[in-house]
Amino acid sequence: MSENREMFEEVNALLAAVAKALNLSAEDCVRAIEGQDIAMALEVDDKGQHFVEACYQGQTVRVYQGAIQYAPEEPEAEEECGHHGCGCGGK
Repeated sequence: MSENREMFEEVNALLAAVAKALNLSAEDCVRAIEGQDIAMALEVDDKGQHFVEACYQGQTVRVYQGAIQYAPEEPEAEEECGHHGCGCGGK
């Protein structure tokens, strides 16, 4: 399999996981990403595991390889949000 095909499959899997985590269709997820309505960041947790944090309409999720974690309710003010400037407004 070519490197480009492998990358396509990895990106497709990530988009599918983000869509599932945010309860969106794949198409709606892509539109929201393109419209900058979903903020995403690559992060590392306290255990050294890498994940993608996605923030959309007040919901924050962590997408790990093979797992999704949902964040607890966030504070109202963005400066207390803890999302490192993701733009979600802490909602």
